[in-house]
Amino acid sequence: MKFTEIKLSGLKDGNHEFLFSLDSGFLEEFSRAFFDLPQLSVRVNLLTSETMIKADVKIEGKVELICDRSLDSFSHEMNESVTHFYKFGEEEKELSDELEIISKERVYIDLDQLIYDTVALSLPSKKLHPRFQLDNEDDETDGVIVYSSDLSGEETGPTETIDPIWEKLKDLKR
Repeated sequence: MKFTEIKLSGLKDGNHEFLFSLDSGFLEEFSRAFFDLPQLSVRVNLLTSETMIKADVKIEGKVELICDRSLDSFSHEMNESVTHFYKFGEEEKELSDELEIISKERVYIDLDQLIYDTVALSLPSKKLHPRFQLDNEDDETDGVIVYSSDLSGEETGPTETIDPIWEKLKDLKR
């Protein structure tokens, strides 16, 4: 079942706006390994011309993730945008992540895979439940590093005997 299928035949050149709501049924054809229970609102703005179609896709809502630390589920807010181009040509093929060649006889374009990939790639690599996240997420350090050393300056470990040749080389350095 296609959730974000747009019928191309009958569209005139210009701007066209479409709105889709995606729920858990959207994931029936996709893996639930990355996220689950999507509650997404997708706004698609198509700019059509004789030679190409520009699709601006705005995804907002939330998905459910599993915390890497506690394995508890939590809700993650989504607010992503992506632009995809469809160029009319002889044979259909995908040239890059943003550009696809389609035939003029194509009746529909399906954005399901594009939306799924956009959501999956926008998820954080480290999925932490909000109770584990730092108060200041802009801080580049994930924790505190503690160094242990003797404050008196005296060596408490075993002493090494240094070869006299190396000791002479140290004197040259001074």
